[in-house]
Amino acid sequence: MTAASPRLAPRDGGGGAGGNGQAGEDWRRDFRLLLSGSALSQLGTLGVAAANPLLALALTSSPILAGWVAAATTLPSLFLTLPAGLFVDRYDRWRIMLICQVTRVVNSVVLVVGLCVLEEPWFLLVAAAVVDGSCAVFFRAAEQAAVRYVVPDGEAEQAMGKSEARHHLAVVLGRPLGPVLFSVGRVLPYVLDALTSLVSVVSLLLLKTRSLQSSKATGKPRNKPDRNLPSRFAEGIRWLCHDKVIFVSLCSCALANIGFQIVILLLVVEAERQQISGSIIGTMLTTSGVAGFLGALTAPRVVKLLTPPVTLKYCILSWFPLLFLVAVVDNPLLGMFIWGICSFTGAYVNIALVMRQSTIIPSDVLGRVESSSRFLTTGAVTLGAGGGGYVISIFGTRLTAALVAMVFLAIVIGVFVLIPTSGRVDREIAESAGGRRSGEDALDVCASREDAAAVSAVSAERERVAVRS
Repeated sequence: MTAASPRLAPRDGGGGAGGNGQAGEDWRRDFRLLLSGSALSQLGTLGVAAANPLLALALTSSPILAGWVAAATTLPSLFLTLPAGLFVDRYDRWRIMLICQVTRVVNSVVLVVGLCVLEEPWFLLVAAAVVDGSCAVFFRAAEQAAVRYVVPDGEAEQAMGKSEARHHLAVVLGRPLGPVLFSVGRVLPYVLDALTSLVSVVSLLLLKTRSLQSSKATGKPRNKPDRNLPSRFAEGIRWLCHDKVIFVSLCSCALANIGFQIVILLLVVEAERQQISGSIIGTMLTTSGVAGFLGALTAPRVVKLLTPPVTLKYCILSWFPLLFLVAVVDNPLLGMFIWGICSFTGAYVNIALVMRQSTIIPSDVLGRVESSSRFLTTGAVTLGAGGGGYVISIFGTRLTAALVAMVFLAIVIGVFVLIPTSGRVDREIAESAGGRRSGEDALDVCASREDAAAVSAVSAERERVAVRS
């Protein structure tokens, strides 16, 4: 498929009415319900993920089983991300979210009962981890695509900032909360997961806006197999490659994620060699969540002012001096603090990318595009975490840190060379729009190219006022 001009693509979505009157109150109410239910659900998910290895060790004293349980929690995000994107583009997103959360409630209840009555419930723990992780993947994909139908035009920046802040706050609270609850009672993290998922179910049932799907999706299963599935998957990837800003930024973030995972692993290794207590290490690691939370609170206004391409360039640039400091400072705790600060501009990068996608990507492929993005970045995290130990064992911690810093320098150079300036972006968009007109889009007046300055002005304005995807 040859992608149509991104600026002229029909935008099937965009939330409710404006910010005034009853309609404005309706979308704000729905967004608060969706955000609060999702935040609590993520809190329970992170708490369970942190408690699972501890429970596995308590049940079997086997580090191998603890590793399998940890893998069972995270592997669904790697293998199901792409199918989830296609699924949420074709079927009812509200129903998908509801089914996922109801399944998670039942899953947690079954696990709690199994822990109470079975002598060796470790197999049930592994199965429950797979189910919980799988539901989280489908729920997250449906939620991110559905927000576009709740939040109206012009409110994207604040909505995205709140969503990103929610994620980092859940990280800060969820990771320590799981082990704390486990120390009180081994079933308590799973009781919490059941309760938070139940709250999310109630919040979904209270939504007034349940039409969260593109008009191109029927939501009905087909009687015959879809022979176009490969092309449907490829369509999301093609849209990512269509825009140079998105494609280069995502590739850069994938490489950066590999480096970040290697850095945190080498810092933990150094801390253990210096016999620093686990509680101190855990406290320092929360720097990442706190910095990301603060970044998410401040990012919307800044990204709107600077535009996503400029924000992406200079936030990625900021990572190099921070990683260079990690390489030259022989103090693992200080290194963890510096590493955590990277999450501040990381939140800016996340918000800028989503805002950029919302101006470029049509809503009927949004789920596949976001899933392809997550697959790329999640796969990079897995690669960095899995291969970091081998790299450190070969080169040692200090040389590895220096090599990672050099990789980040190469990333920065590539970003500044390959991502076009705002003026070039506008010209490329105007050229790709040549000859195409859309009677349903408000930009068709400018697309006639009667006034080239009007094209540039409107493109710049659309760049600054993006719709939250």
